[in-house]
Amino acid sequence: MLMPLSPSWADLYIIANKDLPVAQLDKDDIAAIYLLKKKHWENGEDIMPINLPAKADARTHFTAEIFDSTPEKLGSYWDKMLFKGETPPVTQNSEQAVVLFVERIKGAIGYVETKPQSPQIKILQQFSSK
Repeated sequence: MLMPLSPSWADLYIIANKDLPVAQLDKDDIAAIYLLKKKHWENGEDIMPINLPAKADARTHFTAEIFDSTPEKLGSYWDKMLFKGETPPVTQNSEQAVVLFVERIKGAIGYVETKPQSPQIKILQQFSSK
């Protein structure tokens, strides 16, 4: 008997700069940030969400975990937002680039599947593999 294929992902880490005055975020907070409905941290600092490319496995994992959707479906949301003058989150080409960006920019938030080892990074949320 054949079993249907289901995604098998690594853990997913939502990361931020260690100096950010937030210890943890839930899915609703993360979704609001990535839909640009929440644009400032509690201290008033701008939030800068970072994405990976649409074809990256970690982005597919992130979009499924946070939005119960696909990057393609979320793309139609951004098409509408661009029409209203909103720019989508910045995209970095690799998980390493996301970590480096988040290390250097205090208000940045990103996601990776490889647990960051940098002392400049804090993990705001971890979603375990399915």
